[in-house]
Amino acid sequence: MTMQILRDCVSKLITLLLIALLLSGCFGGPKKTRVLERADSYFKAGEYDKAKIEYLNLLRLDKQNVTAFQQLGFIWLEQGVPLRAIPFLLRVREREPKNIAARTKLALAFMAIGQVAEARKEAVSILQQDPGNSDTIVVLADTSRSKDEIAATEQQLEKFPQKNTAAFHIAAASLATRKGDLSTASDEIQQAVASEPKSARAHLAMGYTFLLRKNPGHAGPELKIAADLAPLRSEERIKYAEFQAANGASAEAKGFLQEVTREAPDYLPAWRDLAQIAFSEKKHDEALSFLENIFSRDPENPDARLLQANVWLAKGDAAKATATLDRVNNNYPNNPLVKFALARAYLASKNPAQATATLQQAIAIRPDYTEAVLALAELNLGSGKAQAVVLAMEDLLKKHPGLPQAWSLLAKAYEALGRLDDAAALFREQIKTVPDSPEAYFSLGLILRQQKKNDEARQAFEKASELAPDNLSPIDQLVEMDLADKRYDAAMQRLQPQLQKQPEAAGAHFVEAKIYAAQQDWPHAEAAVEKAIKLDANFGAAYELLVSIYVAANKLPQATSQLEAILKNNPNDPTALARLAVVYEKMKEFPKASDSYEKLLVLRPDFAMGLNNLAVLYAERLNQLDRAYELAQKARTLQPSDGSIADTLGWILYKRGDYQQALALLQESVSKMPENPEVQFHLGMASSMMGQADAARSSFEKAAHATTDFPGKDEAKRRLALV
Repeated sequence: MTMQILRDCVSKLITLLLIALLLSGCFGGPKKTRVLERADSYFKAGEYDKAKIEYLNLLRLDKQNVTAFQQLGFIWLEQGVPLRAIPFLLRVREREPKNIAARTKLALAFMAIGQVAEARKEAVSILQQDPGNSDTIVVLADTSRSKDEIAATEQQLEKFPQKNTAAFHIAAASLATRKGDLSTASDEIQQAVASEPKSARAHLAMGYTFLLRKNPGHAGPELKIAADLAPLRSEERIKYAEFQAANGASAEAKGFLQEVTREAPDYLPAWRDLAQIAFSEKKHDEALSFLENIFSRDPENPDARLLQANVWLAKGDAAKATATLDRVNNNYPNNPLVKFALARAYLASKNPAQATATLQQAIAIRPDYTEAVLALAELNLGSGKAQAVVLAMEDLLKKHPGLPQAWSLLAKAYEALGRLDDAAALFREQIKTVPDSPEAYFSLGLILRQQKKNDEARQAFEKASELAPDNLSPIDQLVEMDLADKRYDAAMQRLQPQLQKQPEAAGAHFVEAKIYAAQQDWPHAEAAVEKAIKLDANFGAAYELLVSIYVAANKLPQATSQLEAILKNNPNDPTALARLAVVYEKMKEFPKASDSYEKLLVLRPDFAMGLNNLAVLYAERLNQLDRAYELAQKARTLQPSDGSIADTLGWILYKRGDYQQALALLQESVSKMPENPEVQFHLGMASSMMGQADAARSSFEKAAHATTDFPGKDEAKRRLALV
């Protein structure tokens, strides 16, 4: 991740360096000349870790030694850590402002960490002294943002003496790209390669050109040529490995990077990318091990610390992630990327208030930070600040009209405000922009169903199904509409292709069971839902439907006897234990239900649905909140994206008086299960306790006006009258 560090951070690094030098004491080794000779020898041999030690020794003897500052800057840059190079190179600039070699490296370092303004300022100054500096003319072109800057760079390019070089053509291509002239940019890159066929930088640029055209087949060979031509420690080699990893060749990328680390163990970007690949493969301990190779040389490397925090989050250790990112944030207090990562950690720690504040800080630093704007909108929507979401998303869509997540959040905000016509209009506009989007048609259908515009809703769902024939969600909506109209044959006919294409899909058999149940064909309904449970043992809604079928068919006593008989012969049958527990719940025999769940969890301790259901029993029926909390926490760890489990844990936290953490979980649950009235009721209660009256009212309205009954419906009506 490119770091954007402001000047005060660089100054702090310089100060710390000088303090370290002053406190290091007297040097009792060889004289300066011998130390310098030894340092230079290590540097020329590429033994940078040893050279670094000797140059630091030289600075202990002579704290103003320009050569030591310069070489340390060069070493850090060679090791792929421009942030650490900058303080040393700034010291060289102070002492020797005409040292073009050091200043060129400084410009490249500024560019590498995203300090575009500083890089440009440095490039302008260098080119005034050395108009033919090939590295700097490219930096000047790459930092041209405004029309005035582009015009000034074009004038400087005219003065460039070596026009038949790769650097000249790459700079010209960069300017053409800035002006939106991709054809000219492509021509310039081709000329760059033709003028210097062995220029790694030219082939890298050619590879990027193919990637811009979405042509990875041609990009790959160019990036490989660039890597082969480039030095061992080089951007070209890293970019080629990243291309391999991004295009399904992770094993090859790892092998390539491991070869780099064998020959140059001090080249930190290679270790970072190895850690990134391991992280993407969910090899978390391996990723942490790779990162240690960075921390041994650069303990506070911000890129590596950010990745380390992501690994901790993936391992479920939000506390370690937060502590790591707090430290990085203290070191780089004006970096929006760090603040965004810290906000994610706060969310994982169930601290939405701090997450919100941190996202606001990130956006204040960089108002166009799209990811942070979207994340803040998600939080605001969950906390009932729908109008704030509308304003933010309308503004974002003016700048990025094709952003699907912004469309979705804006529609949800409209819906929360009761502006269903606006929500429908938004999805219709999205369909005009992206006519082949099944998600847009499906979302439009849901809005139209709420508006009772069933014919239009049906058309939208049918189009969504046509565009995504393997997606069961629009089929499920159409089946529900068929069942409401008692068109049972049409519903089954609609489902049959799904059953034929995906005979092992639990969801399809669940929908089949609903169709049979609507016709009161209990034997077929029971068989279908049992098939769904067999295919997905964690399918909570299927268990609920099975018990409803038992009740409707007056089979609860019979089902109990059958399941008890099965368990008498085989007491360790997990399927029978799970079903018996659900049946006992329905019969209000809660101690027996909890006993069955406990036996089940001995056999299958990671059975998330069992953990969740038993947590509900202990919280709602048996008054054992501590045990309920323990079970719900484990279920959440096993299935962190499950909306039902988020609701269970959130409601338990509410009962324990932890309203802030409860609110975050219940907001998440509602975002995943907006049609569930009981979840809306829970969110309303938590919002009310947190003083969010508007959000509470919205949730209570949805719960109180639900067409189905649920525990708490009367309380939802009472609360609605009070807010």
